[in-house]
Amino acid sequence: MEDIVIFQNTGIEKKEYQKVLARLPEYHRGSSIIGNSTSQSSYSLQTMNMISDSPLSRMKQCLAQIDKRYHALRESHFKVERMKLQIKELEKRNDASARLKIDENLTLIEEIQKKMAQSFRRMGMFQDMYDDIMKNNNIPENWTEKDFEIQEVANMIRSSFRIAIQDVSANGRVSRAAVEFWEQLGIHPQLATKRVQDYLINTEKILNEVGEITIQLMYDFLDEMATEFKDVYKLSLKRAGLDELGSEAFMVDGATKPR
Repeated sequence: MEDIVIFQNTGIEKKEYQKVLARLPEYHRGSSIIGNSTSQSSYSLQTMNMISDSPLSRMKQCLAQIDKRYHALRESHFKVERMKLQIKELEKRNDASARLKIDENLTLIEEIQKKMAQSFRRMGMFQDMYDDIMKNNNIPENWTEKDFEIQEVANMIRSSFRIAIQDVSANGRVSRAAVEFWEQLGIHPQLATKRVQDYLINTEKILNEVGEITIQLMYDFLDEMATEFKDVYKLSLKRAGLDELGSEAFMVDGATKPR
């Protein structure tokens, strides 16, 4: 469908109309490249990095993003096919209403296919991210749900201390959310608070002496906390009357990587 047909009923003056129309090819070109979707850099540095501290949890995020786009593509596919069938039925008629509906469907199909192409490329991007994370962390292709659950506690511990660092840095004290998180993990809040305060004091000292620090300092601290408190969750399980995290007997075995 030509843009001139789509926009001929806007009612704007000819000069402005022509100006907008002349720039529409660049809109179509740019939209087909980046559209309104999140950038790949944002996905890599925010979605994949800030949500999780463990490789398998990042892979889980990739799977969630792939799943979202897979189902959207499938839905769009059947929508387009239904519209094509409708076009065939409308072509049997020879009246203005049918021709208008055909034009409308063709225009919608073009827009849907453009969005499908963007979703398909994003799905491929997350597949590449998934493969990179697995390869760079020596994760076997036949990793299981049990493997995921084993690393999940360490991931939660890192997340709890990250929240506390953010709290103290922004407000000068640990939030109730962090305290509750620690208790759920079997970590005594006062001990954890002391660890965070000591870390921030030491960081400030290094910054004053050296003049610069990197984010690796915080990553190392989070890893240290994951190691120090890796087994205390068992106290919370005991308190709750549980013998294990979830139920190993009902965990999915075998490869879970999408093919």
